[in-house]
Amino acid sequence: MSCPGYTITLSDGREFCLPRYKQELVWKKPDPDPKFRLFDDIDILATIHDGIGHLSNERLRNALSEAVVGAARSIELPKGMKLGDGLFKNQKAFMAAK
Repeated sequence: MSCPGYTITLSDGREFCLPRYKQELVWKKPDPDPKFRLFDDIDILATIHDGIGHLSNERLRNALSEAVVGAARSIELPKGMKLGDGLFKNQKAFMAAK
């Protein structure tokens, strides 16, 4: 049987399908100028980081947040340009309710 979501198997072998309903994000077309694509990438990382803040599992939140912050730090910026720490300063991903 196909499940449009998650299948959970109980200890007695019974399986349940939990449907997953997605809210589709509308991503704008990338800017044709490579300089501005950099800002699109930073904006997407910030959006992902905000989403991570809604995860209830603290270990998962921390791991994903570290990955996103690491990805932002690995962006090659043009000479003389520096990414400030304000983007992730709020650390919303670490403050999600338990």
